[in-house]
Amino acid sequence: MITKRQQQILNLIVSLYTQNHKAIGSKALMASIKASSATIRNDMKHLEELGFIQKEHTSSGRVPSVTGYKYFVENFLKPGKLDENEIYQVMKNFDGEFYRLDVLYQQAARTLADLTGYSGFVLNVSLKNQVLSKFDIVQLDSHSAMVVMTMDTGLVKTTQFVLPRSMTLDDLTTFKFISDERLVGKKILDVHYSLLTEIPQVAQKYFVVTTDVLQLFDHVFADLFEENLISAGRQNLLGYSDDVVSLYKILMDDKAIIHEIRDMVSDDALRSVKFDSELTENHQITKNITLMTQQFVVPYRGLGTLALMGPVDLNYQKVVSTMDLIAKILTMKLSDYYRYLDGNHYEMI
Repeated sequence: MITKRQQQILNLIVSLYTQNHKAIGSKALMASIKASSATIRNDMKHLEELGFIQKEHTSSGRVPSVTGYKYFVENFLKPGKLDENEIYQVMKNFDGEFYRLDVLYQQAARTLADLTGYSGFVLNVSLKNQVLSKFDIVQLDSHSAMVVMTMDTGLVKTTQFVLPRSMTLDDLTTFKFISDERLVGKKILDVHYSLLTEIPQVAQKYFVVTTDVLQLFDHVFADLFEENLISAGRQNLLGYSDDVVSLYKILMDDKAIIHEIRDMVSDDALRSVKFDSELTENHQITKNITLMTQQFVVPYRGLGTLALMGPVDLNYQKVVSTMDLIAKILTMKLSDYYRYLDGNHYEMI
């Protein structure tokens, strides 16, 4: 579609514009492109006809279009080098031990938001790949208790409840027995399926009145099927949109953001980018906003996702480099975390 020189021109325009946000003219490119000003202008005209760059109203220079950014990101964007101060800042933020998964992920989201000035998000391994590894009931008093559910990723979810009048403490012991026998060790989506199909039949064997028991199952497991979105710097984006109200509603809608992120990631692509026109119509992200994702390895569990929401004209090279570094540090810290959690060291096969 475009020549090698035109690719170089597009790359330069994107790189220069994201650094200083000033329209780029042909003379500014001559130092890097071995061609005359007239030749460069012709190439820029061709790129403009293709929709990769566009004119600024206030000057004769050109700026990247959304199509141009998309082409650049899909064909040329790779992590580059960060300066020593930025690397030091990232490493410093993750100094020390982390004994809780949510604290580690919160630090990752905060570091990404602070270093870029945009909004940072972290999602754990997809629920379809997480396993319910432990189910405990802690009695709080004669009428109430708390369920503690632990995933194989180390994520812990708790739910308090009041014991239904039709159930005794012995019934609660049976409730735990059924959960251990039928649900523990299964993937989360399989737990959901079992609650709909298997558990109602099993409950009839152990309880005379099953209505309260099944309602209790629904109550204590409801939170298990809700993904947690870790975030930082959501308010940072409000200055980049003319429609602040709409953008604010989106930034506060965890389910919409989770949907967009999950829709982007795949096992065969560690990095993805979506622009405003590509984001699903059901959760309309306002114009000039882009969403980037970078997956990181959760050792022996799957892949987590680091995400950033920012303006279309952000410095992609710097942002991708920052996300790549944070993802690598997250994987190292998670290796330490799971050695601590499991009480032994992994063997590399």
